[in-house]
Amino acid sequence: MARFLGCLFVCAAALACHGQTSAIASTDIAPAPSMRFPSNWYPVDSEVTYTAAPQTHAPYAATLVTSMRYLDPATGKVKITSRSTLQARDSAGRRRDETESPLPDGHGGVTMVHEVSVSDPVSHCSFRWMEPWVAPGKPTSVVTCMPRTLHYNSQDLYADMLVSETKEVYSGDRVDRLEPLGKRVLGDLVAVGIRHTTTNSQSGQTLKSVTELWYSPELKELLEMKEIPDPTSAAAPSQTPDFELTQIERKEPDPALFYPPAEYVIAPGR
Repeated sequence: MARFLGCLFVCAAALACHGQTSAIASTDIAPAPSMRFPSNWYPVDSEVTYTAAPQTHAPYAATLVTSMRYLDPATGKVKITSRSTLQARDSAGRRRDETESPLPDGHGGVTMVHEVSVSDPVSHCSFRWMEPWVAPGKPTSVVTCMPRTLHYNSQDLYADMLVSETKEVYSGDRVDRLEPLGKRVLGDLVAVGIRHTTTNSQSGQTLKSVTELWYSPELKELLEMKEIPDPTSAAAPSQTPDFELTQIERKEPDPALFYPPAEYVIAPGR
């Protein structure tokens, strides 16, 4: 899920509620450049370059199911669409996310394409490509790399957002409310839940959204995020996609998942 945008927004809001900081915990230096990761991919080191530490020693491969409620203009009714994609992480923290979308196939038709995003904290590089390749020219993956020297902070976005008691934070016209939901077993994993309610009052209108999130401390991963519809308009379209991590295999994924296929040209990006 290309670190799923809806999820990131919710997590960022939750962290803001807690007032978390990004204390530097360690410094990491990528391996020496090689044919696989040439030196011209890397920018110059900088003392101010830091990022969140990767989640390591918790490998898995799973199916990510995303769903959205949308209004069908032809019928005026709300329908639900669901899509399934691969999500995986190895013991070193390399991560693969996918999103699925229809794209023209160049022959007058439409093909469901997987947009693949790989983050490799070992090399400090990230890759993006699509499978199958339906654009003109040779199959291409774009790579972007951070400096070989990085400063990691210890912040875990999902773990840090968990609360043991209800909290409310006021920021202008916005109120964020976090409520603990206790524990729940999903598959063979114990998950800890929170309900995040956001209320915005603007121009005489009050907008409210409620999301429930379930996080596995053992897998170090968010297992489920679902929007709770307003009971007065339960058939309303989704504000953000729901998702659920299913068919979780807790083993080391195929290393080939974390590097572009051999037939793809790798083009450095910005």
